[in-house]
Amino acid sequence: MSQERELYLPEAEHGVLGAIMLASLGGNQALVDDIVGQVTSADFYHLDNAALFDAISDCLAQGMPVDPVTVSAVQRLLPSGDLTLVYAATISDNVPSTANAMVYARHVREWAVLRKIIDIGRLAAHQVAEGAPAPQIIAEAQQAMADLRDLQAAGKAGYKRMADVIPVVLDNMDNVLNDKAPPKLSTGLVDLDKLIGFLRPKSMVVIAGRPASGKTMLGLQIVNHVAIRGRGVGLIISLEMGEEELTIRTIASQGGIDLRRMEEVKCLEQDEWNRIGLAASQINGAEFYLNDTPGMTMASIRMEARRLQRERGLDILMVDYLGLVGTDAKSQNRADAVAKVSIAMKNLAKELGIPVLVLAQLNRNPAARPDKKPKSSDLRDSGQIEQDADAVILVHHDPESEAGQQGVTELILDKGRQAPPGSCLVQRQGQYARFVNFAGREPSWEEVEQGRSFADRARGRKNNG
Repeated sequence: MSQERELYLPEAEHGVLGAIMLASLGGNQALVDDIVGQVTSADFYHLDNAALFDAISDCLAQGMPVDPVTVSAVQRLLPSGDLTLVYAATISDNVPSTANAMVYARHVREWAVLRKIIDIGRLAAHQVAEGAPAPQIIAEAQQAMADLRDLQAAGKAGYKRMADVIPVVLDNMDNVLNDKAPPKLSTGLVDLDKLIGFLRPKSMVVIAGRPASGKTMLGLQIVNHVAIRGRGVGLIISLEMGEEELTIRTIASQGGIDLRRMEEVKCLEQDEWNRIGLAASQINGAEFYLNDTPGMTMASIRMEARRLQRERGLDILMVDYLGLVGTDAKSQNRADAVAKVSIAMKNLAKELGIPVLVLAQLNRNPAARPDKKPKSSDLRDSGQIEQDADAVILVHHDPESEAGQQGVTELILDKGRQAPPGSCLVQRQGQYARFVNFAGREPSWEEVEQGRSFADRARGRKNNG
């Protein structure tokens, strides 16, 4: 029996999908609602099945009947490259009735829980092999088990008494009090951590700015910090920059190498080569992944993130940038297409249980203001982005001002669900493709390196660097 066969029941996943289409065709909307209320796309192991469930959910959200034709209109191709119409029709034909629909749904959820248990064991074994402290392994396993309880409960009634939630809240508070809670993810910038209250699981964090403001630099640096300094697992979906450029920027940031000097290889001095070697060594030891495939759709982004999370774990995801995410529906106007992507990004953050950094562009409105400061309402293409975001960080760098010429950049938290609006200053080191903590002057490379205690704040591990 293959490993894939052991990790899920194909008949159960097909049975759920086929039963939904049959129930919709027969006008049994109550059964459709019951089935959809029991499972989520994250419960499906096979990526094509998960994508088909997403297409079915989109049809239901738009008030459309669910059948092979309608789901193929929503999403023409599946992650495997197969036609949605053919795949959905085959499943619908092979499921004889809806009689066992709820049994199929229960099996799908049970296997999702089993896979989660296996993942928890693999993660603990990996951390032991890496030499992580026992208290940290236990704390993260406890959090994973708490997430597992959430997974088991998700298929039950959607409503519950608030009194039933109180024990969970108090347990979480007790874990924090007794240092048993998983460490919070840090951005690596002290004042930004204070501003946003660290990076929260299941949150969609929008980083926006005008071109050349430094939004990509900030997002890349945060993922660098989590993956390299914090020993986490990071994934960047880059629809703008290529993988080589991102890697060069990371080497420059980690090693303190001038980007312009890295293009003049024959002129590099031995000290610079040493720094490049050190940075490359840090990257080699990190769980840091890139995908620069152009025109990726939300279905393909979700597929990549889910696969990495299943195989290696995943602590943070960055998408650069939202406006370049491909869409399947050609008839949608620009605002509707971007709004749909934004909603999908928010749902993905909740599904994966991690912070998702979504980079976005601003319109030209800030340039007309006396202080040139941006607002969340300046987000380009769709107001849905501001609505979906748990936090909106606006990168404001005015190269025409005296402070801007010195590299001073303001990070503005214009929206935060769990933090009040505010701002902080950081020092832009454009030549090194990074920001550093603001201290009234630009610190030297040595000072920056000596002041980095990133790993302790991000994942609770001691920085051995």
